Amino acid sequence: MQSQNSTFSSIFRPMTKFAYLYCTMAIGVGMLFFVREGYTQEHGVHDVHRMHNAASLNIALHTEPRTVEAGTSTELTFHLTDAKNEPISDLLVHHTRVLHVLVVSENLQIIGHIHPEDFESRDIMAELEGRYTVHFTFPTAGRYILAVDVMTADAEFAKYLYVDVAGEGKLADIAQDFRREKVVLSYTDEGGDRYTKAVSLTDEKGASTYHARIEAPERIKAGEMVHIIYHFSRDREPLTDLVPFLDAPMHFAIVSTRLDGVVHTHGTVPRGDDTSKMMKDPYAGHKMKKSPSTGHHLHYGIASEKFGPTVMLMTTFPEAGIYQIFGQLKHADQILWPSFMVEVEK
Repeated sequence: MQSQNSTFSSIFRPMTKFAYLYCTMAIGVGMLFFVREGYTQEHGVHDVHRMHNAASLNIALHTEPRTVEAGTSTELTFHLTDAKNEPISDLLVHHTRVLHVLVVSENLQIIGHIHPEDFESRDIMAELEGRYTVHFTFPTAGRYILAVDVMTADAEFAKYLYVDVAGEGKLADIAQDFRREKVVLSYTDEGGDRYTKAVSLTDEKGASTYHARIEAPERIKAGEMVHIIYHFSRDREPLTDLVPFLDAPMHFAIVSTRLDGVVHTHGTVPRGDDTSKMMKDPYAGHKMKKSPSTGHHLHYGIASEKFGPTVMLMTTFPEAGIYQIFGQLKHADQILWPSFMVEVEK
């Protein structure tokens, strides 16, 4: 043992003070490297764990006030968790929003389309815990379906819940209206493709008047792809300067009288040689990019350009029944809400 100590002493004795310090620093850096590698591997496993769990998504709704009253602004908070009850906060921004909420009344006459980004009270810290909040005023007492659309790195999710609204008044019965041409009211954009209020198909409180006509098969069958062409005009002149709304030519919310779900889809612009491609892939041209401010990924749709007067909807109705097809598109600073009802056969 003594000879070993003597050997080590003979090695270090001739070293200068600088060389000794250099050797000590090298050992320290090496130890930090192994610690860092362990940290990276541990967190790499954690990230994979989070992504794996995101393949399943659960949504719980909390309202403030707890009893939702007609005519009173309600705070709606959606708590998103995965299969292991861990919060989901790494949502992709798709169609310029991190979370889409569609509100439809049980009589298919009232529609709303809102997002957390639409409100100044947005709480980024709460979103990191998987809680996303919107505000909405239900105009009339009754039952409403709330459809939530989000996208993660693994998949796109569409979930729906119900809200029973108390208060005076009552939703009217469902009115069947199978007209293929209608006068459409518009509502002024609140800024940044926002309109946070409820829209009623019967209140006639819009800012401007447009005209919409659809071309659809005389008989629509469940389970078969159908193409519906929308034509838009104003003062008998075709609208050729429509602009994208929320990164799409047109948004659709399709709801049956059964109120058993909401299909949120988007329209395409049939034009020239691109028509066949767009008919095959209505999301052609989408790109993804990470947002520098929130860390969310951005899912882009079409480029900002003018189009019109036609927009095409491609969809498949899962069952026979009566469906209301709510639309939403933009002209200048006006948001149009065309709505058409169709009957689907077996």
